[in-house]
Amino acid sequence: MPASSEPQRLVPSVRPGDSYAQFIGWLLENQEEIIDQWVERLTVLSSSYRRRSTAELYLTVTEAFRANLEALEKGSLERINRFIDFITEKRLQAGFPLSDVQKAFELFRELVTERLCAGNLAYLLPGCLPRINSCLAYTIHRFSDCFQGMHERSLRLHAHQLERQVQARTSELAESERRYKALVNEINDGYFIIQGERIVFANQAFCQMHGASLEGVLGQRFSHFVGPGHRVPVMSALWESLAKRSAGGQLEYSRTGCSVQESATEIKYRVVDLGQGPVTIGVCRDISQRVAMEATIREQERMAYVGHVAASLSHEIRNPLSTCTLNMLILNRKLELDGFDRRRLEITVRELTRLEDILRQLLDLARPLSLSCRPAHLPQVARDCLDLLASKLHERGISVYQRHAPGLPLVEADPGKIEQALLNLLLNAIESVDSGGRITIWTRPVQDGQEAWAELGVHDNGAGIAPGLKENLFAPFATNKAHGTGLGLSNVKRVVEAHGGKVLVKSHPGLGATFLLRLPWTR
Repeated sequence: MPASSEPQRLVPSVRPGDSYAQFIGWLLENQEEIIDQWVERLTVLSSSYRRRSTAELYLTVTEAFRANLEALEKGSLERINRFIDFITEKRLQAGFPLSDVQKAFELFRELVTERLCAGNLAYLLPGCLPRINSCLAYTIHRFSDCFQGMHERSLRLHAHQLERQVQARTSELAESERRYKALVNEINDGYFIIQGERIVFANQAFCQMHGASLEGVLGQRFSHFVGPGHRVPVMSALWESLAKRSAGGQLEYSRTGCSVQESATEIKYRVVDLGQGPVTIGVCRDISQRVAMEATIREQERMAYVGHVAASLSHEIRNPLSTCTLNMLILNRKLELDGFDRRRLEITVRELTRLEDILRQLLDLARPLSLSCRPAHLPQVARDCLDLLASKLHERGISVYQRHAPGLPLVEADPGKIEQALLNLLLNAIESVDSGGRITIWTRPVQDGQEAWAELGVHDNGAGIAPGLKENLFAPFATNKAHGTGLGLSNVKRVVEAHGGKVLVKSHPGLGATFLLRLPWTR
């Protein structure tokens, strides 16, 4: 990355006496423990790090910590830039995957956040987390560009050599082409050549990224591998570059052959003449992790703000609200009211209780989730939840069917948290079905490839989920209910993922909705 394009400062300098200065002081006091934990987690992060010596890991982690500290304390990026240049070459030579090094950088934020929360210093997060995120985003983006740049320099050098060989020694073309193809097939990024608008060469990485075989790629129009929403701008840019014989450029788009969540792609392309007319050569890179990480950073900043607001709500609203609710319950028992007056009082008590529940969900979402895991029997958890909702189910005339696989082993989980997640799903199911509707709940073992799961499922025969709502179904505050908060499903996903599990949703309009909670299970 050219020096002229880098910002001189990342964050303002620390001012003595503010909370950010307190965070920097805490960081200095805890640097040894953070470095120790960082090295310890690297050894279980991937096989690439397990093969490195402990002494080397301590050396690189210590320098990474000090570079982050300098950026956070002084706003200077010089030390980070020097460290990135050093570690890029070192990790590339050692054959590290790009994602492994990105995850290693990410550990700094995880460790700092965990230790602040564990040390009752979470109030510092709103002030320091945006700067940590900014520092980390800069580090990961610059490292990715450096890593990609080395690949590109290798490709440009080889392409130039190949062009000279075509012009000077036609007899050696076959051998040169063989070496060229061997080289590009070894790189992790997709490499392709377009003549006209059809692909005449692609490496294995390009085929794998687009879920196709080499035979299914060669001869196809390049537009076939670009998502429908991006085809016109992408192909227009490629045609314009070819017509003007320009130096090329860079594009981002969604590719075909994979899920929407994994389709974010970046290509860098240029027009060259390999001796048989101009062609477009390009390198495409999967940037879905980077896009997801940026979204995660934005969400964490949002949740840090939510945490600050939630703390204020807890202090300013929760105690008066509880007092009002208690007084209303006492008045409801003591006053001799009849007719609509008693109905008014009951409505007031119900609405106060609903406000308390909304505040509780907001606080649950904002505070760090801690688990108390022990062997848990999922069928019993399901039965306990149904017992709690028995009166509501009876009142609505809803039938419940249970199917539990015999001999389902215990899973390592926090029964209270799983019960909380299941209650949210059951309450949603109750609201989704009409009176006299049906809800089915089951537990069973599931094998998904090499992974074994214990599945807890809930199905209702309601109207189903509208297609437009599925994308943001688990996002906080996303709801289409008149009186909903949009926090229930968000907390469900948060609880299950904290257990190392996942949540799956299946729904068709008019055929109800199915939610599957899958928890890891070792047979």
